[in-house]
Amino acid sequence: MSDPSKLAAVVKARCPQCHEGRIFTHKWWNLLKFSEMHEHCPSCGLRYEVEPGFFFGAMYISYAFTVGIMIVGGIIIYNFFGDPSAEGYIIPITLVSLLMVPFNFRMARVLFIHLFSMVKYKSDAAGTASTK
Repeated sequence: MSDPSKLAAVVKARCPQCHEGRIFTHKWWNLLKFSEMHEHCPSCGLRYEVEPGFFFGAMYISYAFTVGIMIVGGIIIYNFFGDPSAEGYIIPITLVSLLMVPFNFRMARVLFIHLFSMVKYKSDAAGTASTK
């Protein structure tokens, strides 16, 4: 990866150690397999799940994303559609929240592993997976 920044690694869902290996096995738009992760980084061999149940904490980040989507959706509906009835809020906000599930799930896990795994970036880590 030409850009070793943490932000670029988070946005591209890359390994926190080498910023090269993909965290997920499939693209986000593959709705049947969007949640499947590599057990180890394909580039450096880092084990992504630091301990059993590590990613339970990512649920809090996903919850925050969902609440943010609901608040912004409510504000947009109120300002642009003139305070409709309850169904005018519930239906579009629920649909948008459901459509955002793959994004929320993946970004919550990526942010969680980058922020809380205590793994530091190593510029020489890429390409060492085959030697482990």
